[in-house]
Amino acid sequence: MAACPSPSLRAQSFANLDDVLYRHLQWTLSIDFEQQQLKGFAEYTFAYMGTSKSPVLILDTQYLSIESVSVDGVNVANFNVVAHEIAHSWTGNLVTNATWSDFWLNEGWTVWLERKIVAKIHNDPKTYDLKAALGMRGLAEAIQAFGPSHPYTALLPDTEGVDPDDVFSRVPYEKGFNFLHYLSTVVGSDEFDMFAQAYIQKFKFQTVTSKDFRAFFEKHFAAQSENLSQIDWNGWFFSTGKPLIENKFDTTIISQVRSLGEKMMTTKNDKKWAKIMDPHVLRKWPASLWILLLDTLLLLQTGSHKRLTAVHLDAIDAFAHHHLSTTHNSELRFRWFTLSLRSCDLRVLDRTVDFLKEQGRMKFVRPLFRDLCATLGVARGAAIFEDCKPLYHPIAAKMIQRDIESMQASKKHAKPMYSNDFNGTFAHWLGVPQEYSDYSPLIAVFLGGMTVATAMILSKRR
Repeated sequence: MAACPSPSLRAQSFANLDDVLYRHLQWTLSIDFEQQQLKGFAEYTFAYMGTSKSPVLILDTQYLSIESVSVDGVNVANFNVVAHEIAHSWTGNLVTNATWSDFWLNEGWTVWLERKIVAKIHNDPKTYDLKAALGMRGLAEAIQAFGPSHPYTALLPDTEGVDPDDVFSRVPYEKGFNFLHYLSTVVGSDEFDMFAQAYIQKFKFQTVTSKDFRAFFEKHFAAQSENLSQIDWNGWFFSTGKPLIENKFDTTIISQVRSLGEKMMTTKNDKKWAKIMDPHVLRKWPASLWILLLDTLLLLQTGSHKRLTAVHLDAIDAFAHHHLSTTHNSELRFRWFTLSLRSCDLRVLDRTVDFLKEQGRMKFVRPLFRDLCATLGVARGAAIFEDCKPLYHPIAAKMIQRDIESMQASKKHAKPMYSNDFNGTFAHWLGVPQEYSDYSPLIAVFLGGMTVATAMILSKRR
């Protein structure tokens, strides 16, 4: 992965991007929304990834180094993010959610559009499925953070008298997307694409509620009454936790990557890993597959409460041609630092702090600060936050502060994970490099024996 391009080069890459992406989006929606030429490109680091208010597109500067793709001759960094923000010109700006409870009508629709466009530009329908699988990890983490029965994990949370920032998560994005995809399986994919066009035409320049959406959907597909009868609207809207129904996607490459992650979690033997995936193939992987691999490791780590040793992490990185520890990709850095911190591998601490000072996006900084507090202790995590705080948008600073205060009040995080790590503590106390922490008990025994032997020799001399 190349180093981050300069702002001027990034801006130049976007010079013709409006023609490319708008053409694909207009083809999908059959709507030529006036003033939808991208006339400006502004870079800024702030709490949320980006925003679109035509004719200016604003994106987080640190996020645009993720993955370069050639789109009709235009070399664009992480163009799916740009597609998402431009798609908001239709789902978000042209048609807007009426209340914060209906936020999924902004983000669920926009994620659906983004993935349709990315698959179309790649000319590979499996790209849609891959992106959907990647999104499930973000949804799972959001649900875990709130708790599976928390009301904020519902597609339509009750936001009356609630700060919208407290409710914000990946839930409206991914649960909303999954609901829309489910509806497309009920009525037919092509028919749902036509419905998307009709929906935009019907509600353009208006605000819309989930009740409006349901009424229009049922009217549009009135001829499919038998199919519509299977939709549990209240279940999708109000049930907490994971989506009501698990959607089926093409999992050919996904299954292979997940199998590799599962094997990596259970053994350090890279020869067994190579039986699942030739390491040379990894050199050709796009960022999305690396993300899926790390997401698999993180989910397995969370489910098993297993900490990978530094030696184990080094083996994984070596199998990946050291891409994970050297990449400039923000998504990969975030995940690699998370995996390392949850394994009490503090070799990444300085790089994690540097990353936190580069980033302002809550998707990255909030989870990392929570992991820092859990691993190092709340006091040390809070001290790092105070150093970074002046760099953050007020919303990001407010939410991180709340996370830290919540952890301070929780007995669950009273003791830092690192202090309970037997090998890690010995390694730290003995001054042994972290990569040799697995051997610290043996080193401690050896040093203890040497100390006793020396004392006996000295006593005899006396």
